[in-house]
Amino acid sequence: MKDEFEFPDRRHLDRLRVDYPASYVQTDQPYVQRTARLTNLSMAGVKLVSSSPVKTGELLDVTLTLADREVSFKGRAVHVGPAKDEGFELGISIEEIDDRERGTLIRFLSWIPSQLGRSP
Repeated sequence: MKDEFEFPDRRHLDRLRVDYPASYVQTDQPYVQRTARLTNLSMAGVKLVSSSPVKTGELLDVTLTLADREVSFKGRAVHVGPAKDEGFELGISIEEIDDRERGTLIRFLSWIPSQLGRSP
C-alpha cells in the first residue's frame, strides 16, 4: 500500500543531521544509480550531497542505508545547489513511501536520538 505525505508545513518537522550512504535514480533518465551521502533526515524529506546535480522538480527513486536497514521512496527534488565542500546539495521531499518503509523510517528517527544521548 502506498502512502502520500500531506503536511501543512513540512519544513517545521524535526530534522536530524546524519551521515549515511544513499543512492538515487532519476526516473526520467536511462537507469543510472548515483551514490550520495544522506546529511539531513525528517519524515517529510532528506538532504543528500552528490557529485551529480538533478533538476529542481525532478522525480527520483531514492534509497537510504540507515544503520542495518534500507528505506526506499519516490522523492521530488525541491532544492538543488552547491554543497559547502564540493558537489551538490539535493533537498528532496518524500512524495510516495509504502507503509513498511515508512515504519522503518519512523523507528530509525526514534532510535538515533537515543544513540546520541538525547530523548526523541
